[in-house]
Amino acid sequence: MSDIERSGFSEFDRWLGLAKRTRELLDAAIGHGQLPAGGAAYLADRTLPHVESVQAGFVGWLRSDAAGIDELRYLLGRVAAIRVEGPSTDAERRAAEAEAAAELVLASHDARRPAALRLAEPWSLAALAHARVVLAMLPRIADDDVRYPSGRRTYADIAVPRGPAELSDRLEELERSLWRTASGRRPDPADPAFRRAYGFFDAADRLGRRAFGLAA
Repeated sequence: MSDIERSGFSEFDRWLGLAKRTRELLDAAIGHGQLPAGGAAYLADRTLPHVESVQAGFVGWLRSDAAGIDELRYLLGRVAAIRVEGPSTDAERRAAEAEAAAELVLASHDARRPAALRLAEPWSLAALAHARVVLAMLPRIADDDVRYPSGRRTYADIAVPRGPAELSDRLEELERSLWRTASGRRPDPADPAFRRAYGFFDAADRLGRRAFGLAA
């Protein structure tokens, strides 16, 4: 990270740099309708693997006593099969086919295969803990500090996940928004899911700078 100060902890430095760069790329996707050169590769090669690490940390962290029986059944269903409604119109089918083709191109860029379930490593658990702090901080960011470039300048309406099921949903939504952007789909500034994804990296950037006393 040549353009920002270093904290002295290499892994946290990497997270701070990733949050900053990802937010900048999402800014570009909104403002210019497309990612700059190298932007899609950065999201695919750097940002998405980090989110996958957070998800691996979630799986390793989850215990049977962390949720009620209904919530555990829901989470087991999510692990067993992702239930997504298929496209229902010709336009949706064409969009889905274009997105799938773009994702295959991205995956072939470095021979990446779809993420497989893996055991949580210590840094994955740390990444999950960091993500939970970021999500808790998000609605508390002062309106004047919100950097989302469209609509309401506030994150106060973005609720903190209540329990493992909502946390799992938010992490999956974050991954989905990043993949759509990386695959070339222009984000809709009014899309609540994209706004939450942008806010996550905005908050992560601010949290890192506040923690290490770096300039905004």
